[in-house]
Amino acid sequence: MVVSHLKLIIEYMKINIATAMEYRFNFIVQSLSMVANNAIWILFWWIFFQKFNIVNTWTMNDMIGLYAVLTFSFGIAGTVFGNRRRIAEVISEGRLDFFLTLPKNVLFHTLIGKSSWFAFGDVIFGLIMATIAFQWWQFPLYFLLCTLSAIILTSFAVIVSSLAFYMGDARSTSRQLDIGLMSFGGYPLSIFSDTAKILLMTVIPAGFISTIPVELLTQFQLKWFLILLGFTLLIFVIAIFVFYRGLRKYESGSMITTRM
Repeated sequence: MVVSHLKLIIEYMKINIATAMEYRFNFIVQSLSMVANNAIWILFWWIFFQKFNIVNTWTMNDMIGLYAVLTFSFGIAGTVFGNRRRIAEVISEGRLDFFLTLPKNVLFHTLIGKSSWFAFGDVIFGLIMATIAFQWWQFPLYFLLCTLSAIILTSFAVIVSSLAFYMGDARSTSRQLDIGLMSFGGYPLSIFSDTAKILLMTVIPAGFISTIPVELLTQFQLKWFLILLGFTLLIFVIAIFVFYRGLRKYESGSMITTRM
């Protein structure tokens, strides 16, 4: 089962890469624009840390590590599961019909249906930052933690996008929640109040996609690794449950849409 799904991902990636290469200039511009956008944030933090060398035990190198994890995870989620931020739109416009006719499970096929090539720029940027922030022997753990982070990002997107089953047009709401997760993920948990930390470890799990992985890379603690692993499994299961529970309420679109 796992092998067949991996093969399907690879085939979709081949198709999506071939499509992107037809518009090579646009692909390069999109990727570089994301690298430049992320670089601006690093510049902001560099200026900030010129005045404040340490913020609640966090240094500039820690912030580089945070963006190495956050952008690479976001890039992987967007490149492999490019439809994760479009699910609400697919549901609202009745375009889920196409995926209901396919042999693989609906959610999986919906997620891998497209790739976001803006996200490829995040992959590149994340790897560059990782080479600055971490040692070579940390990279196996780095890739593992980024994989868990990408699963959390994708699962959260599925959950908030599934609001479309219950609310009708939930595109704006789901997008704002997804953006909120990434925005809060760009800051270390230590700067927030205790109440905010609880929210950022539960309702909007920003802490699990950036701060916790970085702290595990700098000072590994088995307890927090198991907590991260457990939370990843939990939100993954919740995402599947919410999506398929909502699917029972889905009404087919009135338009026939053609997929090229």
